[in-house]
Amino acid sequence: MKKLLVTFVVLSMLFTVFHALSATGEPALENELVIVSSHSKGILDSFKTGFEKYCLDTLNTAASLKYSYYASEDCYKLAKEWAGKPKADIWWGGGVNLFQTAAKEGLLLQYKCKDWAKIPASWYGIPAKDADGSWTGYAVSGFGFAIHLDYLKKYNLPEPKTWSDLLKPAYKGHIVMCTPARSGSTHMMVEIVMQGMGADPAWAYFRKMAVNVGLFTGRSGDVKSDVDKGEHGIGLVVDYYGFESAAAGLPIKLVYPTDYSLANPDSIAILSGAPHPEISKAFLDYVISEEGQKLSMGIEQRGVKCPSPRLPVRADIALPPHLPDITKMKMISYDDKLANDRWKDVNTIYETTIEKKHGELKDAWDSIDSAQKSISDTETKMKSMENEGYDTSKVKAELNRAKDLAASALKSFETGDYSAAKSSATKASDTAKASIGLAEKPPPYGTYATVVIVILVLAVVVYYYSKRKKAK
Repeated sequence: MKKLLVTFVVLSMLFTVFHALSATGEPALENELVIVSSHSKGILDSFKTGFEKYCLDTLNTAASLKYSYYASEDCYKLAKEWAGKPKADIWWGGGVNLFQTAAKEGLLLQYKCKDWAKIPASWYGIPAKDADGSWTGYAVSGFGFAIHLDYLKKYNLPEPKTWSDLLKPAYKGHIVMCTPARSGSTHMMVEIVMQGMGADPAWAYFRKMAVNVGLFTGRSGDVKSDVDKGEHGIGLVVDYYGFESAAAGLPIKLVYPTDYSLANPDSIAILSGAPHPEISKAFLDYVISEEGQKLSMGIEQRGVKCPSPRLPVRADIALPPHLPDITKMKMISYDDKLANDRWKDVNTIYETTIEKKHGELKDAWDSIDSAQKSISDTETKMKSMENEGYDTSKVKAELNRAKDLAASALKSFETGDYSAAKSSATKASDTAKASIGLAEKPPPYGTYATVVIVILVLAVVVYYYSKRKKAK
């Protein structure tokens, strides 16, 4: 009896092992795949349907793909929290910086997909895949402005072409964006401008640009929704948000800024300790395959079409007519190490000196703007008074002091000291307004001349009158 039992156990184990292996000797695929992703529902739904059909048709497996939406930063936080015992298999979506950090922390499973060699090593200085296979880029993202054409027409606003354009006073209150701490794509945009301008000029730029921001959203996807609805006219977005809205027939146009641009790989990785590792590998194979890349580009595959077209990470796959050739854009020279080293600092500085002080920032700028107007108005009045012969030397001296105060206010604003900026600006405005009272009226030479002439005439009259009287 005991021998029979042992034989039964051994045979059961062999049967289990046999069925756990595919015909090629590889472990069998699991039937479930769980993904956490920052991607839109359109992307995730199309890949869910496409991959499930692929599994059934090609891999002879009835698979079920489940997904949950999280911002890219939150996906990273979940991976850290799970610490090798994740409740999901794949983290999909986000810039390379977070994935690089996660790889260093051992949070990602190393796997090189079947078409690994067809992925370029880098895009304009940014790695497109991890050398050890911990993560890989699956698409390429550009960054720019989603503009609502009807909105701009309604408010008679020009289309912005550059980052510098966003500083124009006409755009005040018309811009919507997320923050770098809550969105990997927004962080990338901030980093692009910082590397294009240099750190200090860029921080000064972002504080000035924040004056025109009408809303900071909780996540990058909310920027797309906001602009789609026409609540704001200009949104800072990853390019495929603009492509998706335009493909849906909305009056949305994606503008790549011509002064500072860059293409950044959008990444995907299997989480270390993934509960379904084999089907996770199959999904990476599928995403990077020609079929997966074409599905991502909005080209129909197995009866499925992605409503949010992406640019492919593979250069060997031709672009469809509805996608731009991003390689023709003017790209900045990008330092990946610098971006990684200051990742947290950039998020912290933006959050603490711009987002959380947005009201104070705008109030300080209004004071600076008011001071500049006061100085300009005083200069106009001074010139008019000079034409009338007034002595304005004292006005000029005070006006120069007002200009110095205004310059000091601007410098304080650019470095994030909004209290000092407002104080200096208020003093500049008061000084400029008060200075016009120092103009001195010219002596009344005309009146003096008239009096002298009258006196002379009277003297002559008296002289002749006296002379005639004596003659009588």
